[in-house]
Amino acid sequence: MVLLEWTPKLSVGIKKIDDQHKYFIKLLNKADDTVKAKKKNELIKELPELLNYARTHFSTEEEIFDKYSYPYSNEHKLEHLKLLEKAVKFYDKATVEKEVGEELMLFLKDWLENHLKKHDFKYAKYFKDNKIKVE
Repeated sequence: MVLLEWTPKLSVGIKKIDDQHKYFIKLLNKADDTVKAKKKNELIKELPELLNYARTHFSTEEEIFDKYSYPYSNEHKLEHLKLLEKAVKFYDKATVEKEVGEELMLFLKDWLENHLKKHDFKYAKYFKDNKIKVE
């Protein structure tokens, strides 16, 4: 069973962002499989890819916010920063203790679902309500 499954209910209606969310979920599920297989050293190798992709995705969203003058951009960017700081702490802990896999996966799953529903859906609604077509 996958940790998190993409469904149309998670769509923000911006193809580029939805595609990135799908890939992020794919990386998250891959890392979760590694955790379940108890391949701790492999997880430590996979986590940087997950974190780097999160940074890439956040950068894409933030460029869109700036381009279209999204009024809640600073609030959203702060959420991105908080996730990265917490995820890096988990990664640092994992490299020392090698026992945070399940805790990290649950944190990332919960964060992604909540972030999508609270913050990403907020910008999606803003763009839709203001008839802003994001390419």
